[in-house]
Amino acid sequence: MKTVGQILSIGRNSKSLSINDISIELKISKSIIIDLENDNIKNDSDIIFIIGHLRSYANLLELDTDTIIKLFKDQVSFNIKDEKKNITPIVENNFFKIEKFFAASLILIIFSSFYFLFIDQNDNEPKFALVPDIPESLEPIVEKANTLNYNLSQSNDINKSDLINNSSALASIEFDQDVTTIATLKMLNPTWLQLRDESNNIILSKLMDKNEEFSYELKLNYNITAGNAGNILVVIDGDVRGKIGKFGDIIDSFVLYKDFAN
Repeated sequence: MKTVGQILSIGRNSKSLSINDISIELKISKSIIIDLENDNIKNDSDIIFIIGHLRSYANLLELDTDTIIKLFKDQVSFNIKDEKKNITPIVENNFFKIEKFFAASLILIIFSSFYFLFIDQNDNEPKFALVPDIPESLEPIVEKANTLNYNLSQSNDINKSDLINNSSALASIEFDQDVTTIATLKMLNPTWLQLRDESNNIILSKLMDKNEEFSYELKLNYNITAGNAGNILVVIDGDVRGKIGKFGDIIDSFVLYKDFAN
C-alpha cells in the first residue's frame, strides 16, 4: 500500500510539476512539500496547518482529497504509536521528593509557630473600648506608689476579706484603721476603665471584665474615664448607689464623692 508521500510524488510527476512549481502555486514552503512527499510529518502543534496544506496539494493534483486526508491521519497515528513504544520510562529522583517534603514541612512548622505565638491567645472575648480615643495600650497600669493602705475596724460595714476579694489589684494591699470611705466600681459588662489621680498619673487603664471590681479610697479624688457608664455600678462603704451613668454614656474625668447617688 502506497503512503501519502508516494501518492503525492507520483501525482506531481504525472503532471510534470516540480516542487518549486507547487510551492509557487500554493504559496507553501518547499520544506513542507518535501516533508509531505517523504512522509516526514509528526503530530505536533502544527498538524492542523499541515492538513490544510495537504488538502490544497491534493486538490491541485486532482486526487481524492478525503481519502488522502484519512490516509494521512492514519499514518500520523501509527507513527505516534511507534514513538510511544520507544519511550524510555522516566525514573523519578527520590532526592527531589525528599527535598520537596522537607520544604513543605518547614513551611508548615513556621506557619504553626507564628499562629500559636502571635494569633492564638485562647481569648475569644473582644478587646476594644466603646470610645474612639481609647489608649493604645489597654494593659492595667497600677502604680504601687499610689496603692492604698487599708485596715478596716470591726465596726466598719465592709468586711475586710470581701474587700480584698473584690479586686485582684487590691490583693496585696494593707489596710489602715483610719479609712472610713471606700468606693468600689463593679463592672456589669466588659467596659474600658481608666483612673487618674489629681496629678494626672494613671492608676488604672484596662478593659475590665464582667463582674470585675476596683476599690479605692474616696478621698483620693480619682478622675474616672469610661467607655460605657451604664455598665459601672458604684458601691460606697458597702452601700449600692447605682450606676455611674446611663447605658452608652461616655464619661471623662468624672470624680466620685461620698454623697453620690443615681
